[in-house]
Amino acid sequence: MSSQESIDCWVETSGQPVSEQVSSTALHLEDISDVDIPSCNEISALCSSLPEAPAALLASLYGPSAPKHVYLLVDGTLRAEVAGLFDLDVVSANASSLFTDTVAESLGEAGPWLVDLSISNQNESGDVSLLHDFFARHWPAGYSILISTDASFDALRGHLKRFIKRPILDDGRVLTFRFWDPRILTPFLTTIQGDRSRARRMAITDEGLPIAYILPSSKVQTVDPDNLVAVRISPDADLLSEPMRPLRLCYADFDDLARERAIQRNTRIAERLRQDFATELEGRPIEQIQLAVHHAVERFGAFGFRNHAHLHFFAAWSLFYGPAFEQSDPTRQLEAILDSDAHETERFRAFRRRFETFTTKRAV
Repeated sequence: MSSQESIDCWVETSGQPVSEQVSSTALHLEDISDVDIPSCNEISALCSSLPEAPAALLASLYGPSAPKHVYLLVDGTLRAEVAGLFDLDVVSANASSLFTDTVAESLGEAGPWLVDLSISNQNESGDVSLLHDFFARHWPAGYSILISTDASFDALRGHLKRFIKRPILDDGRVLTFRFWDPRILTPFLTTIQGDRSRARRMAITDEGLPIAYILPSSKVQTVDPDNLVAVRISPDADLLSEPMRPLRLCYADFDDLARERAIQRNTRIAERLRQDFATELEGRPIEQIQLAVHHAVERFGAFGFRNHAHLHFFAAWSLFYGPAFEQSDPTRQLEAILDSDAHETERFRAFRRRFETFTTKRAV
């Protein structure tokens, strides 16, 4: 058959090191509190107006290379504890609850609020009046999340609203995800740092605009204003190429015991694969195999697969055919099966049938 003819053919990548097959870091974490600012000339007026704010943080948020907008994501109740009263409905900036109007009315100050802290003119005192109080009292309290992005207020609000109620992969329950609390969001984003699918959903809008989360983090176990640092968590530059999928959560994202059980499950899968494919995997370090299994479980877990046997097959296929092997289907049927709303078992059977129609040949 001519090389120009169309043929369903899979290229095996078993000769490629597993460490080169797995996805790169999806989210980058950076401590911006101690970033050396050689000059504050570009935002000199702002630095003078806001002596309470760290210069490095201001430069990151409002410097010449920063995105257009800065937003505050905060729990209204936690803010009221510092302010002494609920004030987000009367602040001078654009502010809105992420809840629907009906829910927002019934809950009042409770729940997530989005506030526009963008500055149109750094030389106008009116634009920074809200920031004085924020950096003097609220940021040091450690419950505020800052967001830096080119997305508009309405676009970002719509993006965040969809995360309030999310399905739990372990048992299918739909629970409230309190991502507007930095005590929840910071460890969650750290946990999914290598999970490209979920990182893409959290950190890039539908329009393809990156979202950087700036979170307070204490150098000690309890929140201490004197030991507070600002951690910037932003998406990798090539994360936009990752297909967009619904965000699913699992208990291992938040619970140490559940996380340990998930690690043990992945270790068992890796050990079994090494036994079943002893010849093919000879010489491969177990750490590389475990890493490939971890990424495969995360990747296909994002599609809603949680059955251990199914994940075992996906891990094996990913190990030998690459971490995104389903994208090599010239008809795109495998991707369509993964994205369908059918039951997990039905999707797995359809996926396996389609996969087994391919002619496999080893890469040279």
